[in-house]
Amino acid sequence: MQVSASSSAQRITMNKVNAPLSEIIDEIRAQSGYDFLYNNKVLKTAHPVTIDVRNASIETVLAICFGDQPVTYTISDNFIVIKRSRTKTVIPADIKGKVTDEKGAPLPGASIKVKGTNQATNTDANGEFTLKNIEPGAVLAVSFVGFVTQEVPVDDRSAIHIVLVENTEALNEVIVVGYGTQQKINLTGAVSTVDSKSIENRPVSNLATALQGTSPGLIVTRTSGQPGNENIGIQLRGATSANGNVNPLLIVDGVSAPIGTLQSLNPNDVENVTFLKDAAAAAIYGAQAAGGVILVTTKKGVAGKTKIEYSNLFGADKMLNVPKRMTLLEEAYFSNLSAENAGLAPPYPAADIQRIIDGVEYYVDPVDTNKYVYLNQKDFVSQTIRDVTTMQTHNIAVSGGTDKLNFLVSLGTYSKDGAFKVGPDMHNRYNGRVNLGAKLSKHVSIESRISYTRKRTEMPSLDVSALLYQALRLRQKWPIFTPEGRLSGEGSFSANQSYAYLKEGGYNNRNDNNFDGVFTLKIADVVKGLQLRGIYGGTYNRSDRDHFSRTVELWQRYFPVAYINQTNMFEVTRGVYNTNNLQLLADYSLSLGGKHNFHVLAGYQFEDSRSSSVYTSAQNLASNDLPTLGLGEDATKTNSQTINTYAYKSYFGRLNYNYQNKYLFEATIRTDESSRLAPGLRVKTFPSVSAGWNIHKESWFPAGSFVSSLRLRASWGQLGSALGNIIGNYDFMNMLSRNNNLVLGAGEDRTMYFYQSVVPSSSLTWETVETTNGGFDFGMFDGKLSVSADYYVKFNRNMLTPLQLPVTFGVATPRTNNGELKSWGWEVEANFRDRIGKDFSYSIGFNLSDNQNKVMSYAGRKVVNAGIVNILEGYPLGSIWGFQTDGYYQSQDEVDKAPFYNARTGVGDVRYVDQNGDNRINIGGGLFEDHGDLIYLGTDQPRYNFGINAGFEWKGFDFFVFFQGVGSRTFYATVNTVNPQVTAPRQPLAIHRDYWTEDNRDAAFPRPYSGGQHNYVFSDKWMLDGKYIRLKNIQLGYSLPASLLQKVHIARARIYFSGQDLLTFSGLGIFDQIFNPEYNNNVEFEYPFAATASVGLNISF
Repeated sequence: MQVSASSSAQRITMNKVNAPLSEIIDEIRAQSGYDFLYNNKVLKTAHPVTIDVRNASIETVLAICFGDQPVTYTISDNFIVIKRSRTKTVIPADIKGKVTDEKGAPLPGASIKVKGTNQATNTDANGEFTLKNIEPGAVLAVSFVGFVTQEVPVDDRSAIHIVLVENTEALNEVIVVGYGTQQKINLTGAVSTVDSKSIENRPVSNLATALQGTSPGLIVTRTSGQPGNENIGIQLRGATSANGNVNPLLIVDGVSAPIGTLQSLNPNDVENVTFLKDAAAAAIYGAQAAGGVILVTTKKGVAGKTKIEYSNLFGADKMLNVPKRMTLLEEAYFSNLSAENAGLAPPYPAADIQRIIDGVEYYVDPVDTNKYVYLNQKDFVSQTIRDVTTMQTHNIAVSGGTDKLNFLVSLGTYSKDGAFKVGPDMHNRYNGRVNLGAKLSKHVSIESRISYTRKRTEMPSLDVSALLYQALRLRQKWPIFTPEGRLSGEGSFSANQSYAYLKEGGYNNRNDNNFDGVFTLKIADVVKGLQLRGIYGGTYNRSDRDHFSRTVELWQRYFPVAYINQTNMFEVTRGVYNTNNLQLLADYSLSLGGKHNFHVLAGYQFEDSRSSSVYTSAQNLASNDLPTLGLGEDATKTNSQTINTYAYKSYFGRLNYNYQNKYLFEATIRTDESSRLAPGLRVKTFPSVSAGWNIHKESWFPAGSFVSSLRLRASWGQLGSALGNIIGNYDFMNMLSRNNNLVLGAGEDRTMYFYQSVVPSSSLTWETVETTNGGFDFGMFDGKLSVSADYYVKFNRNMLTPLQLPVTFGVATPRTNNGELKSWGWEVEANFRDRIGKDFSYSIGFNLSDNQNKVMSYAGRKVVNAGIVNILEGYPLGSIWGFQTDGYYQSQDEVDKAPFYNARTGVGDVRYVDQNGDNRINIGGGLFEDHGDLIYLGTDQPRYNFGINAGFEWKGFDFFVFFQGVGSRTFYATVNTVNPQVTAPRQPLAIHRDYWTEDNRDAAFPRPYSGGQHNYVFSDKWMLDGKYIRLKNIQLGYSLPASLLQKVHIARARIYFSGQDLLTFSGLGIFDQIFNPEYNNNVEFEYPFAATASVGLNISF
C-alpha cells in the first residue's frame, strides 16, 4: 500500500509518450493537490500512457490516463483511489448526459461514441444526449471541433456531465502532408490549411474560385466570367520560371491530378485543402513541386449513426463591368468631331443627325429603293446581354459506419446560365462520389475513393470576346432586324452581327466525363510501429467537342446582302486523357525512452500518362440544319491525330526526429527519372532539410504566460519544374514536322512533305528551384490567438534559355540551362477566436502575403520596347515600359515648343515628357542602355494579396463575412479599348464622353481624333491600377431550434443567405465601368464577371 500527497492545487501540463502509469501519477502529484492511494501490484497491471495536454483539468487528465486501463479510480475529497477493475454481473442501462465547455456553455453537435461498438449519437441544441443499453464498463469517446477529445468511463453512472476543454494548443492539429500526416506542432515547413467551413455554402462555380484569398501565398486569378470557361490561373508564392507558368502540383486523396481538377471537384465533397509552399514541405514530390503542392482531401464516413445531409442554393447573378454605350446621337456628334479634328469628311451629314433627333430609325433609300437607310437607336447591349442570370446547386450526402466499415456517398449538381440573351451559353456540372473504408482484420484495412464528374458547356460558335467586341464597340446605326423582322445585313462591320451569330450562327459545345479512383491497401503494426501501404490511382478523362459554324443569311429590304459563315463548317474533336499512379510506401515510428521520437518514410512511385485526341472537320455541308460530317463536301474534309505520353519513376524518403517535441528535424530526398529527358540524363535528385524549435516546451518557459506556444522554423531544399510546358515530351529527339502547302506539278496538287523545324536540346534537365525559408508560429491567450509568419527566397539557377545563334541558322535554336530568376517574399496569417458568455462565439482571421521577382540573367536579354517586355534582365517578369505624360497641350504655343513626337499633335492631345533631353519623343535604340524616353511603369504581378474574414454564432444565428483583394498591381488594356475611335467602325463608349474641350481641359480623354494613335501609345496615362478589395462572401443563417426539429425527426435545419462578389472597390477609376481588376494584360473585352445573391437550405437527418 502506498499513499502520496501534495498540497499545491493547479492545472496540469504534461507531455509523455508510452510512460508507465506510476510516472504519470508522480507527475500529477507534483502538479496537483491530490493524494493517491493504491497497491503497487495493482499498478503493475496498467498499460503505458501517452498524453499531451497543457493547462488541463485533473478530470481531463485522469480520463485520458485511465480511459482504457485494467484499473479504475474514484475521487473522494482530495484523494484519488486506484483499484483493480472487478468483474461482475453486467446489467446494461440507459444513460443521459450533457456536454459543456469549461464555462458551462452547452456544445450542440458534439459526438459521443461508445468505444468498441457502433453505438454513437450527437448532442442536441442544449448539449444533451441519451444512450440506451450501455454497459457499466463502457468508455465514451467525446469529441467536438476545437476541443480536446476525451474518453470518459461510464462506471455505474446513469447521468454524466462531461466538460470538454478547449484545444488551446492549435498546434496539436493533424495536418495532411506529402504521403502522410503530421501534427502541426511538429511541422518544420511552410504549410497552411483551409478547412471545409471556409469553402462550403458559397455560390461558386468551382473549388479553385472558392479558395481565392483563403491562404497566404496562394494567388488565384480569373480572366473571364464565362460559365465553365473562366480561365483560372493558380500560383503558390509567385512566378517560378521566365519560360511560362509552372502550376502547383495537385494531389487529390494522395494521387496526382491535373490542375484543372480544381474546377471539376465538387466543393461540397472536400474535407480540407493543404498548401505545401517551401522546399521542406514539397521536396518529397521532387521534380514536379517547383510551383508548390496543393493537397486536397475528400470527406469520408465516420462511425456512428447514418447521416443524410442535403443542401441547396438558388442564386441570381448580376453582370458586372458591362460597358455602357453612347446613344446614336452622341456617337454621331463624336464621330463628326473626331473626323473634323483629323481633317476628314463628317460620317453623319446634317440631315441624318436631324432624323436621329426626330426619332427616325430608317427610311427607304431614295437612290436605291431596294434598300433602307438605317439610323437604329435601340441599345445593342440590352438586346444582347442579360442584366441578371440564374444559378443553382444541390448536394446530398449519406455517410456513416462502424469501427470496421465507413462509407460516404454523395451526389451534387451545379448549373449556371450565361450572360447572352440568345444562343447557347450555359454550364452544368454533375458530381458523384463513393468513399469506402473497411478494416478486414486487426492489421489489414482497405480504402477506395471513386468519383465521377460530368460537365457540359454550351457556347456560341464565335469566340465570346469577338461577340462582345461587336456588340459593345462596332457601329450601332444598323439594326438587328429589318422592318420585316429578318436579320439585317446592312453594315458589314457593325454591332448587329453579334446577335445573328448568337441566335443562328451555330454552337461550340463541350462535354467532359471524368472518372477518378484511388485504392489503398494498408497493413499496420504487424511489427510494432511499422505501416505498409500500397496505393493505386487511376484517371480516365474524356473530352468531346462539337463546333458548328452555321451559315446565316443577312437581309436588306427584299433580298440577302451578306452571310455569316458563308461556307458552313462542322468540327469534331475527341480527346482522352488517362493516368496510372502506383505507390508503395512504408512508415516506421520509433520512440526511445519516451524522449527521442523517430519517424521514417520510404517510398516508390511509378506514374505514366497518355493523352490522345482526334480532330476532323468538313465544310460546305449539304444541310445547314443537320451538322454531320458525312454531309460535308469530300474535298474539304480534314483530320488529324495527336498522341502524347510520358512517365516518371521515383524513389523517395523522409526522416522526422524530435526530442520531447521540443527540437525538431526533418530531411527528405527524392530521385526522379523522367521520360522527357534524354537517356543518360533522366535521373535528378531533390533534397531538403529543415529544423524547428518549440520554445514553449522548454522547462524555463513561464507557465501561465499569455504566450501559450512559440515555435521557430527554418528550411532549405530544391524542387523541379517538370509540371510546366518548359520541356516538351520529346525535346531531346530529332523530330519532323509535316505540311502540305507546296503546290507542285501541272495538276497543281498540294504535296505533302516533312521538315525539321527545331534542333533538339539533348542535354536539358529540369529547371531546379532552390528555396530557403524561415518562419515562426506563436499562440497567445491560451491559444485564442494564433499567428504564423514566413520569409523566403527562391533561386531558379538553371533556367532554360535559347542559344544565341545567327538568324541564318534557319530553324528554332536549341536551349540550355544557364538562366537565373530570383523570387522572394513574405507571408503572415493570424486568427483569433473566443466566446462571450454561453451563447456568443466569434472569430476573426487575416492573411497577407507579398512576392517579387527579378530576372538575374537570361541569355543577355536587354531589348526594351514600348509595351509589355516579358523578359528583361534586371527587372521583373512582364515589366511594362512606356512614356511619362504631363497632361494635355493647352495652347498652340505649347505644341510649338514641345519635343517632336507626331506631326498630328495639336491642342488637346497628350503631352509626353522628354526624358533624355534630345527634343524628341522616342524609344531610342530599343535597348536597356538606350531606351530613349521610355520609363519603367510596373508589372502585372499582384502584390500584397490578402484575405480578411470574421464571423459569429449566437442563439441559432450565424454570420460570416470574407473580404479578398490585392494591394498593388498594374496592367495594360489594348489600345483598341481605350482609344474611342481607332478605326471608323469602332465607336466610343459612354466613358469617352469626358474628352478634352476648351471648357473641359482636365478631361479623362484627349480631344477626339479619328485614328488618334498618337494619343494612345504605351504611357503612364493608360496604365490601369489593379489594386482592389472585394466582398468575396457574406453569409447570414439561422438554425431552427432542436426542440422543433425533433418533432419531425430532423437533426438540423438551417436557412441562409449567401452573397458572392457583391461589392468591389478598385483603383481603376473611370475604367471600373468596363474592366475587372483581375483581367490580364492586353485585355480588350472579356466575358463579364457576376455578383451572386443566393438563398439556401442545409438539412440533416
